[in-house]
Amino acid sequence: MGLKDKLGSLKGMSRQKKIGVGIVVLLILLLVSRIVSTLSGGEVAEVQQNYIPVNAQTVSKESISTNIILSGKVYADKEAAVLAKTPGRVESIAVKVGDVVQKNQILFSLDKSDMQASYNQAVAGLKMAEANYQVNKDKLDNAKIQLERYQQLYEAGAISKAELEQVELQASDATIATVEAQLDQARAQYDAAAKSYSDLDVKSPINGIVTSLDVRVGDMATNAAPVAMVVDMDNVYVEVSVSEKVINSIDSSQEVQVEIASAFSGAVKGKIDGLGLAADARTGKYMLKINIPNEEHLIKAGMFAKVVLDTATKDDVVVVPADSVVYRSGRNVAYIFADDNVVEREVVTGLENGKHIEIVNGLDEGDILIVKGMSFMKEDSEIKIIELDGVPYPQEDEKEDGSIEGDEAEGGANQ
Repeated sequence: MGLKDKLGSLKGMSRQKKIGVGIVVLLILLLVSRIVSTLSGGEVAEVQQNYIPVNAQTVSKESISTNIILSGKVYADKEAAVLAKTPGRVESIAVKVGDVVQKNQILFSLDKSDMQASYNQAVAGLKMAEANYQVNKDKLDNAKIQLERYQQLYEAGAISKAELEQVELQASDATIATVEAQLDQARAQYDAAAKSYSDLDVKSPINGIVTSLDVRVGDMATNAAPVAMVVDMDNVYVEVSVSEKVINSIDSSQEVQVEIASAFSGAVKGKIDGLGLAADARTGKYMLKINIPNEEHLIKAGMFAKVVLDTATKDDVVVVPADSVVYRSGRNVAYIFADDNVVEREVVTGLENGKHIEIVNGLDEGDILIVKGMSFMKEDSEIKIIELDGVPYPQEDEKEDGSIEGDEAEGGANQ
């Protein structure tokens, strides 16, 4: 029977018969494959992983701190509200919102026409008083010179006592006292007029950035409400509140880590500037002020900040990853690799910050501590160190028993 005839006969079969034929064919193919493999000398290799892949690190001494995380708000170090000291109509505006300004820089100017006449009158009055003073001062100086000559004539008997007294009266400083008072009055009037005239140029009271400017040319500016705001952003501070349990563990000179996600990634160092001495009556918490440098002005007032505050610190103690200590049968234990064996050590812990933990007793500096892969470990477990102190650990050639080495084992440790 040809192939065409066989296919025709298959088409005529029922569905059940077709399934049966298919199963028989599949079995035949598997048997043939097995025979071929045997004849060619091939064997099915069984991969058996009979060790635990682990990461380890050398135990060392370092510093550890416990901390708390607080949330707070950013404030500008200096804020100055700007008011027009003398009411008037805005004549010109010299800056816009966002401009960096210096102290005493003009922000906007008011109409000076009404004040000009008073100012000019004060200037003229001062000049007249100064001239009058100078005339009388010259007369007094001449009278004093003449008095010296008259004293010599009187001593020689050339003039009478009455003539000498007349000259002494003219040379007296009392003759110019009235003129000096008039000059002082004129100068005071000028200073007042000059100040009022100068106040029509509204200036920035501090170095900073113009954050608001609520006037336009032609508007009336008064001293009833601020019309502009200047903020010094070179330094900013964060205010956070802490509980009474924490307040006494804070050192006012310590540095803290401040994270402001909307301004930059990572953290910046801040310094405690103010520590509240009395609790807030409403919250019962103490206010803490933390200064932050802001030369690039990336931080803006009103941003939210996260403050990481150390509350306890120990130096030169054994510190290990917190995950390397496991709790078993009511004990804290850690596993070390010593003399080609896994050794279980009961440990006494101290400070912990979530990432690291202090070991008070149970581990020594220089021990090889297993830090990853302890889940199913027990004493004398067979292990393979894949990574030591963050560096891939050199591996031997593949074992004769078919156990996994190299990259495959490393992948097991990282899972």
